Amino acid sequence: MRYLSIGLPGGQTISAPSSVPSGGLETISKVFRNSFVIMLIACVFLALIFIVVAGIQWVLSGGDKTKLQAARSKLNWAIGGLIVAFIAFFIVSLIGYLFKVDLIKFV
Repeated sequence: MRYLSIGLPGGQTISAPSSVPSGGLETISKVFRNSFVIMLIACVFLALIFIVVAGIQWVLSGGDKTKLQAARSKLNWAIGGLIVAFIAFFIVSLIGYLFKVDLIKFV
């Protein structure tokens, strides 16, 4: 196969014109990494906001069972969402570790 390749004399290289898009899989990888990290940060931030709001609702319920149940439900869902976000982070990290690919590096 080495006889089928064409080489330039003196080790010269040919660069693509500036109008030709480049990047390929490297660009897709960066987009995936950045979007995953941004979504994880947003999920944690929103879960913390919901936990604070549920705590405020709990305090302001004044012993009313329906308001207390609504606050408890909101708190449970926020903590569940936080757990799901961290499990997703763990799974993506594990897949990256197994395939020796850095999937979660903010670039």
